[in-house]
Amino acid sequence: MVNSINTVMYNLNLLNQRNEKVIYGMSSGEALEKGSDDSTKYNQILSISNNVKSYSSILERIQLLSSYNTTSDTAVSNMKVSLESASSLILKATTGTTNTESKTTIADELESLKETIFTLANSNTNGQYLFSGKSSNVQPFQKDETTGKISYVSSADNKTVNVENNTYATQGLNGIELLYSTNQTAQSGENLTFNENEIILDEDGNQYKLLDTNNDGSYDGLYLNGDSSNTALSISDNGDGTFTVNNTGTSNLESKHSIFDDLDELINALRQQDSNGNTISQEDANLILSNGIEKLDNAFDNVNLNHAKLGIRTSLIENYESIVQAKITHFEILEENYASADLTALAIESQSLENTYTALYSTINKINNLSLVKYLN
Repeated sequence: MVNSINTVMYNLNLLNQRNEKVIYGMSSGEALEKGSDDSTKYNQILSISNNVKSYSSILERIQLLSSYNTTSDTAVSNMKVSLESASSLILKATTGTTNTESKTTIADELESLKETIFTLANSNTNGQYLFSGKSSNVQPFQKDETTGKISYVSSADNKTVNVENNTYATQGLNGIELLYSTNQTAQSGENLTFNENEIILDEDGNQYKLLDTNNDGSYDGLYLNGDSSNTALSISDNGDGTFTVNNTGTSNLESKHSIFDDLDELINALRQQDSNGNTISQEDANLILSNGIEKLDNAFDNVNLNHAKLGIRTSLIENYESIVQAKITHFEILEENYASADLTALAIESQSLENTYTALYSTINKINNLSLVKYLN
């Protein structure tokens, strides 16, 4: 009889444990209360849940870029309008009917357009500069307070955004891409001639900078990323404001010319001056203006080309947004299937447990009726 009672109590304990799980499932809607209930299923649920969190985080970051991409597109569109206006002004200045006074007025208008482009090039949103590459906290274009010269001072790389697990897409444009046009290129072993205002890049995007390492007033060479600890590329000073370097590396080099330098040259020519403020002849000024039309056309073509590149990069990110959203939906459905309790099955099991309880209590009652105390009474 003792063995029978122990067996009944053991079964009752199992029944209570299962009933607790059924009650938990029906009240919480969750399939498992603890991982130990079903370690295999628990690991599956945990993996699916992590995927939902991971992709939700990626989607949030992508969606935060919406204003960045929109503002970038608008800024570049407005730059193109300013460049078209600049070209029209220079074309007007080259006509024989435009007198000195009118050219001075055109110079003032061109100066205003340059300021507009400068402002647009330093556009920012949510505290991030749009055209400064990865260094988005650095104002990309800065103006020398004395000379008024505008230079790009940020990085030559681009921002990236996480669009998939272990996958990153290029975002936006940097200032060199946008407002610097290629002037010359030199393959390995060839010479490259450039002026000190130009930016020198290799085909991997590394920048070489002129440095005066001993402060003697003359440049000592081109240094990779402006780091004087690197071995310099030797240069020759041509005496006319230009330098020549022999490309001793294996990567192509190219010199990049700024639209701001072109505009400065044209503004000075309209005022019949050189870059130092000295008076030049009308013939020399007209030659600069004639050549300036082609330079502005090239600058516009470069901005237009990179505007298209910006659109492609933005479109790729937007496509990933749809892909990530679809994956989140997929994993949420899986999570629902794996992690949610089957309330119908639990209701059936609850009824079954109730019947089992009734039968078990009936058995306990019969055992009690067979006890020795009951018999003696």
